[in-house]
Amino acid sequence: MLGTQPRRVGPVELARREQGAIEVALFWDSATSRVTVVLWNWISGACLHMNVEPHEANYAFTHPYGYAAQHGIPPQDIRQAA
Repeated sequence: MLGTQPRRVGPVELARREQGAIEVALFWDSATSRVTVVLWNWISGACLHMNVEPHEANYAFTHPYGYAAQHGIPPQDIRQAA
């Protein structure tokens, strides 16, 4: 069919930001409506992967450490990614 776009499969990156060695990205998967925030610490090599509720996506992206602490991610995992 002419003029149709192929349907994307898998998550789409909605936003990304960096501060020093810390990089945070926000992903959304239209097939599952899953929202994911991924935080990388390029110095320690740690990666924190969080599935978040869609209504909390902005907070989780903007304040990933606070979100992680409020949602039961073990403190040692948060410290490693900091």
